[in-house]
Amino acid sequence: MKRLSRAPAVPKELPESTLSDILNGKRERLPDWELVASFVMVCRTHAERTGLATDPLGTVEQWQARWRAARTEQPRPHAIGSYDLYGTPADEAERRTTRTVARLVRQAAGGDAEASYRLAIIHVLTGEAAAARYWIYAAVQRRHPDAETFAGDPRPIEFAANQSFSYGQAYEQEGPAKRDIARFYYRLAADRGHPRAAECLRALRAVPFGKLLPAPVGTEHRPEAG
Repeated sequence: MKRLSRAPAVPKELPESTLSDILNGKRERLPDWELVASFVMVCRTHAERTGLATDPLGTVEQWQARWRAARTEQPRPHAIGSYDLYGTPADEAERRTTRTVARLVRQAAGGDAEASYRLAIIHVLTGEAAAARYWIYAAVQRRHPDAETFAGDPRPIEFAANQSFSYGQAYEQEGPAKRDIARFYYRLAADRGHPRAAECLRALRAVPFGKLLPAPVGTEHRPEAG
């Protein structure tokens, strides 16, 4: 990306460290417009050279409108835990979520079909249609076995929620070290109304610093009277 950003038409060379911090969620401040414009132009150039669709990426003009809207938007307080019901500190929960997505982006950028497919699932569930179209196209091109089925499904949100729930189950079965990722996928599915995902989130109580928290008051299981 740094090499492509040196083209004469690109307004700003992309610094490796700055770009890495932004993509990995280490910076919350809005980047300057020249950096955003350069990033969009480089992504479109790379897509053109590798045969990927450019339309889902959006144009520089569309991104400028988004950037201006973000610049004028009032700061919003962080919600408690993006994917956990029992009080993981907001900044820690956001970092975990960001790391999961950032890792998938890095893998997908290297041509990984599974990472591309998972990014499509995530973006469908978070309502980011353009990004979802881009990654499902990439997954189809990279011959992911389920990508064409997903692309042609008439109920993509339901399809994605079921898939996200399955990811959560798989990570939960791997043990405590993978609980954070399991919660992430369960939360995506639960937010789209998956019938079992919320139950799994409740069962996986928050483990913010490696210690299992007690169940919230009033939620303990009590046997029915015989």
